[in-house]
Amino acid sequence: MNSLVKTCAVIQGASSGIGLALVHELLGSNDTQLVIATCRNPNSNSELKSLMQVYGQRLKVLSLNPTLESSAVSLAKVLSEQPTSIELLVNCTGLLHNSKLHPEKKLDDINIENLIELFRVNSISPMIVIKHLRKFLLLDGRSVIVNLSARVGSISDNRLGGWYGYRSSKAALNQLTKTLSIELKRSLPLNICVAMHPGTVDTQLSKPFQSGIPKNKIFTSKKAARQILSVTSKLEPEDNGSFFAWDGSKIPW
Repeated sequence: MNSLVKTCAVIQGASSGIGLALVHELLGSNDTQLVIATCRNPNSNSELKSLMQVYGQRLKVLSLNPTLESSAVSLAKVLSEQPTSIELLVNCTGLLHNSKLHPEKKLDDINIENLIELFRVNSISPMIVIKHLRKFLLLDGRSVIVNLSARVGSISDNRLGGWYGYRSSKAALNQLTKTLSIELKRSLPLNICVAMHPGTVDTQLSKPFQSGIPKNKIFTSKKAARQILSVTSKLEPEDNGSFFAWDGSKIPW
């Protein structure tokens, strides 16, 4: 590889939670030359700013709204300004609830606008990011794409029902990931593309739904990030197109 080309890890959705923890973990390791953290408003994220002061040129914080294709195009243009090869891309953005949207308990709760928003964030946005960053993946070495999914996206593992939008949008992400893994393998034989369930992590996404879950089954963002990177480091070519849990076990589709 050209010595002027920097290999990097891209963490999409790095403003908080698992994404921010992944940035911390990668910077704390000497294995990654450059970490690129993306979020919608880099100038307003004090923690990422602090990390830039500590790690200098090893961290770049760039603007990206993954639900807007024009934003992904702009990010790709910025990356093109300096020779860059991506060895790890993790899509962390996810939506379960907000002020207007809550997981459905029954069929009558289904709302068209909410379903569209869940699919836009959870299913479509990771693919738009990959579409425009694909050209930066390593051509002559191992590169890994991790789309953070959820166990509730498993169709065969669905025993409780409910959460129509979140379940189905994550199931869609799983199918998109599998389909992508087949296409990328043709031109990038060393690329590994997987979906991964990080477990229940103590973030804003899961906070309203943690009651009844044993404390030892709720991970800190730091622990979740370490587990994701541990599983990622052990992936082999035959794992391409698989759906993994945080402990490295495979989850049925």
